[in-house]
Amino acid sequence: MSPHDDLPPRRPLAPAAVSVAREVAELCAVGTPAVWLATAEEGRALAVVELVARALKAPLSIWSSSRGLEPLAPKATDPLGALDAIVAAKGPLCVALLDFQLALAEPRVQRRLRDLLSQLAEARKHLIVVGPRTALPEGLATEVAVVALRLPDDVELAAALDALAPEPLDGAVRHRAVQAARGLALSQAKRAFTRALRVDPQLSGKGHAVLLAEKRRMFAEGTGIEHVELPAEPEDVGGLEVFKAWLDERALAFALDASDYGLPPPRGVLLVGVQGCGKSLSAKSVARHFGVPLLRLDLPRVLGATAGSSAEESLARALAAAEAIAPVCLWVDEIEKGFAGATHDDSRAARLLGSFSTWLQERRSSVFVVATANDVTRLPPELLRRGRFDELFFVDLPDDLARRTILSTHLKRRGRPPEAFDVASLAERCANYSGAELEQVVVGALHRAFAERRDVTDDDLRRVAQDLVPLYKTYEEQIKALREWARGRCRLAGRERGVVELFRRVE
Repeated sequence: MSPHDDLPPRRPLAPAAVSVAREVAELCAVGTPAVWLATAEEGRALAVVELVARALKAPLSIWSSSRGLEPLAPKATDPLGALDAIVAAKGPLCVALLDFQLALAEPRVQRRLRDLLSQLAEARKHLIVVGPRTALPEGLATEVAVVALRLPDDVELAAALDALAPEPLDGAVRHRAVQAARGLALSQAKRAFTRALRVDPQLSGKGHAVLLAEKRRMFAEGTGIEHVELPAEPEDVGGLEVFKAWLDERALAFALDASDYGLPPPRGVLLVGVQGCGKSLSAKSVARHFGVPLLRLDLPRVLGATAGSSAEESLARALAAAEAIAPVCLWVDEIEKGFAGATHDDSRAARLLGSFSTWLQERRSSVFVVATANDVTRLPPELLRRGRFDELFFVDLPDDLARRTILSTHLKRRGRPPEAFDVASLAERCANYSGAELEQVVVGALHRAFAERRDVTDDDLRRVAQDLVPLYKTYEEQIKALREWARGRCRLAGRERGVVELFRRVE
């Protein structure tokens, strides 16, 4: 018997799922007592286990607490009784144990399984636990191999769509629908396809829009990742010329001939700086530069862990979903809050940070990470190591020229020609204002003018600017400390000619 036998499955499986089946079969063949197939998709997992059983030339039984051990011992709904029935069975056997992590919460079940593992391996009785949680007790952690069933690939998604479509779809439409469903579990993708096909059997504009809406809803519920809609018109980021030039260079690495040249795909960037200075807007700018979708990872929500799963599993599920959609831009806002405690002997936070740092370092998919941070005192040093990100940038308060650009942008966005105002004088008056505060100057002036039923004037803008108390006045010492920290650690995202002025303020 060889686990490499290319036996066709009774149910069609995509190449990625077949690869998982071969890995599980190999582990069983070399004497691994039990394998944990980590997934919430039981249907796909059982198709994989079926192929494993055929490769191992062993009969297949499936155990659950409601239906017992079928077909071997249907009445053995108790986990201890099921283990006894497995031991008593003659000849080799492959057993899928559903939701067995719940049974392992019982010390007696843990003990009984540990006692039987070597005996089961010698008798060629293979246990495959299928469940979303890898909740292994300490005594079993070294005996059980964990294999993750990855999300469905394009082949599997296309097969599901073809089975549901009432008639063959146009090739381009089919490809676009499959791309839209990336990152969903197979059951979720089928529901999204079904709803879209009911609205529009040809999945034209309306049907595709329904599919995307369903994907966003399911994705946010299941992974803690949300799709960020990019506005129809690009939003200009005032200032940050060095960062923009750096992005232009990195965008070229997505070209088809870049890999032939020897360029790896860009990995990511960490933006550290003052609140309200365009870090979040920069994430949208990155996605536009690279021409890829933008996802936002809600770290506090993901690491808070949903009911029935650990924070580590929630994080792994979210990152796997992002990889399934690659190429993509993954925005991690205020990353320091997600790993608070990792630098203060918090073992749970340290494990999470370790998992995330390893993923940042080792990932091979085209997921470009844009992480932003406001409070560097809470930023774990592991995230600052080269290799996690391609570059670290410091985003400071905008200089005079950047303030003019930002004010002009917000005036133009609201239908007011910048040349009709004394933008230069206003920018000088707004020294040490953040980009968000400059926007509020324009918005506040518009409110004032609208209340008096007239158009906005320079006087309105000056009065609002005078009344507004910028963050710099309240947190001047913290901002200076942040600049001092950035010296020698980060590149300045703004103009190089502003460096002298920047450090003159610090000194």
